[in-house]
Amino acid sequence: MAAPLALQAQSVEPKLAGRTVTVENIKVENTNQTMVVDLDLNMDSLKLPSNMRLVFTPIITNNTEERQMPQIVVNGRKQDISYRRGGHKDFPANVVAVRRKNNTDQTLHYSAVLPYEPWMKNSNVIVAEDLCGCGDVKDQNTVELKRLRTPFMPYMRPAAEAQKVRHEEGRAFIDFPVDKITLYPEYRNNPRELEKIVNTINLVKNDKNTTITNIEIHGYASPESPYEHNAYLAQNRAKTLKDYVRKLVHIEDRLFTVSSTPEDWEGLREYVVEGNLDNSDAILKLIDDKTLDPDAKEWKIKSTYPTDYRFMLDSWYPALRHSDYVVSYSVRPFSVDEAKQVLKTKPQQLSLEEMYMVAQTYEPGSREFNEVMETAVRMYPDDPTANINAACTRMESGDLEGAKRYLSKAGNSPQALHAKGVMAMLEGNTGQARQLLNQAKQAGAQGVDKNLQILDM
Repeated sequence: MAAPLALQAQSVEPKLAGRTVTVENIKVENTNQTMVVDLDLNMDSLKLPSNMRLVFTPIITNNTEERQMPQIVVNGRKQDISYRRGGHKDFPANVVAVRRKNNTDQTLHYSAVLPYEPWMKNSNVIVAEDLCGCGDVKDQNTVELKRLRTPFMPYMRPAAEAQKVRHEEGRAFIDFPVDKITLYPEYRNNPRELEKIVNTINLVKNDKNTTITNIEIHGYASPESPYEHNAYLAQNRAKTLKDYVRKLVHIEDRLFTVSSTPEDWEGLREYVVEGNLDNSDAILKLIDDKTLDPDAKEWKIKSTYPTDYRFMLDSWYPALRHSDYVVSYSVRPFSVDEAKQVLKTKPQQLSLEEMYMVAQTYEPGSREFNEVMETAVRMYPDDPTANINAACTRMESGDLEGAKRYLSKAGNSPQALHAKGVMAMLEGNTGQARQLLNQAKQAGAQGVDKNLQILDM
């Protein structure tokens, strides 16, 4: 379970041995099983006498508990000879030893692994300096390398959804003979287009967890021909389609709704915007002209820009004659065990609260927990609660950039302010973090005191 510790930003690189050794590239991570410490000791400025030895002992401590990591021994030339001839026996077997070569650029990479313990989540990584080479850690000077702080993550339980209403929608291009409202099922592409509608309805109808509440069929005609005639075609073709589909799916007529748009000017506008007509700007201006009635608008485009009009008529108008359909249905509530199974196949049928309850059966920060939260925000991309929870999972995994994207859609509720305060903590912006957390606390957010206490550690 990847859950790197939150790291407080370090603005100045720590110095050791009278500021002659610089600690660089400090990284501290844990996987809930091990604690890994990586760092580089830059000794370029260190001039170490031949008979001198330095011993550095990295330590993880919270002032109550502490764990030492393998020591680092830096020997002068003579001390290095002594160390190799037997002096090493005075140190643990896992010591990291190096000879300092004065007047040369020299960097030692150090990496150590310790078993992770829960108290380490809010602790400090320090180095005890033994500048006489005695090896005794007690009463030595210590230098802080990193403050490890794991904030309390303000996950939110979503509000319950009183009734889960969902929609399956699509667009079909049913071909009718010119100026006719009679539907011929085998005409041109009609078999394939009718199958799309029927399959969508049956998918919902045959699901034991759903109940269809409404099926809307909305017909559109293209702008050529008189507007009134197009209104007649759009409305009656939609009715004809409804009657045919209803017989195929064996659903009561009362569950169907028929509506229409006589001419799909909005669809035509999208084609013009995305297309490459010679006079697209002028045609767009005519389409948007609210002083012209549809017939006058269509005639002006046709007469003023005949070449562009012919292209639109042949290439785009057929697609403007379409039937949009929406199957609305309700979904029954699920138990947590049921929701786990539904999550794998039809996550859209779950409420945010149901997904949250599934997540609670996993360890926060675990792969399973994070996957549930990511699925929730994918299903509900504009929901502030889903974005707050997804941001928390990203912050816990160390992906601060990913968390920022979710926080941008989290709103400014007390809980969102709390989450943004945690982000500031992780970035090392202590002042901003304190301001946001206090705002969240005053607004009624829960758990803020835990993070304010961590800031004061």
